[in-house]
Amino acid sequence: MAVTIIARIQAYLQLWMMLAVALVYLPITLISHPFLLITSPSSFRSAWFESYFSVLGPMLARSDVQAGHVEQVLSRAKGTVLELGPGGGDQIYHYKTDQIDQIYAAEPNTFLHPALLRNAEKHGLKGKVVPLKAGAEPGSLLPALKKAGLIASTTSSIPEEGVFDSIVAIKCLCSAPQDQIPATVEVVHALLKPGGEFLFFEHVANDTDSITMSYAWVMNWIWPVMMGNCHLNGKVDKVVLRTGGWDDRNVQNISEFQGLEVFRYVKGICRKA
Repeated sequence: MAVTIIARIQAYLQLWMMLAVALVYLPITLISHPFLLITSPSSFRSAWFESYFSVLGPMLARSDVQAGHVEQVLSRAKGTVLELGPGGGDQIYHYKTDQIDQIYAAEPNTFLHPALLRNAEKHGLKGKVVPLKAGAEPGSLLPALKKAGLIASTTSSIPEEGVFDSIVAIKCLCSAPQDQIPATVEVVHALLKPGGEFLFFEHVANDTDSITMSYAWVMNWIWPVMMGNCHLNGKVDKVVLRTGGWDDRNVQNISEFQGLEVFRYVKGICRKA
């Protein structure tokens, strides 16, 4: 029982440690951008997120719990790739550069684009990463793809033959509007070429432990405001499993999940029929 209590406390305190880092960088962002909070509160939040995630992002990307699983899914990406929410490119080193023709990086926070391009160059992808100012939700993503010339601007439909060989989502769909996740997954499926793969590593809602579920429900009132619209009730795993049209669909909890964690990480490798 003692180990279980310790594990539960550690899992719950992880959220507060991350919130503490965010709070430390709030006055720093205010000093760096003294008028942005007044002129554009949404831009200020983006700048604030960029400042503290420059610390949290690399730390989480290199964690023993996550890195191996992210490597497993990202190393499969090939050809023309769409990455949803790459942030500053903290996971970009997992790509196999000889398999990649081009990566279109749909990242709505433009404050993160410079770091994304620096990491691309650092890890052998210079000139192969194209940042797009777009979120994962269809209303943001599709116009950006049209602007980039990947979808004809004269049509409202996605080409039947698809656009991308691989579509990647690494810890980003938690920040997309959760009521739009079904539409996002449908668009992802439509954008893939036949045989293309949707590759993801995401944290979703804990649905196994009532105490953790209650704790996450309470925390979710403040967590999105402080952590770049991230939500603790993600459901992409359940949405993917309900969506048809996959030739092969492998979605599973990571092996380290004990059942007490607020962050229930899942990885998915889904191939379009």
